[in-house]
Amino acid sequence: MELSEEQLLALKAKAEADDVESQYEMGWRHAIGMGLEFDDEEALRWLRLAADQGHQLAQNNLGARYVKGDGVEKDLVVAYVWFYRAAAQGDRKAGKNRDSIEKEMSEEQRQLANTQLGLN
Repeated sequence: MELSEEQLLALKAKAEADDVESQYEMGWRHAIGMGLEFDDEEALRWLRLAADQGHQLAQNNLGARYVKGDGVEKDLVVAYVWFYRAAAQGDRKAGKNRDSIEKEMSEEQRQLANTQLGLN
């Protein structure tokens, strides 16, 4: 959905005030250049803020970026951790993503991911 300049300013203000939904929206809008400049760095910044607050879609999106190396260095361990966090909250797609990349991970990578998740 296209937003007016006034709406985009309001969205950014809400995101800066720690509104998690607004942070996620700022992230994906920058990620695809929808109404905001395409900017991977800004997309990642906003997505991380939302993901750190437990936003499932942001967590899944970050996982996908780390699988592909989209704006970040490819890292299956980090991807797994984000997918795991989203799946633990009930995000089915994240669970499928987690299970899919787990098959590509070495035992060492799985152990590292579990350590980062506090599961060891």
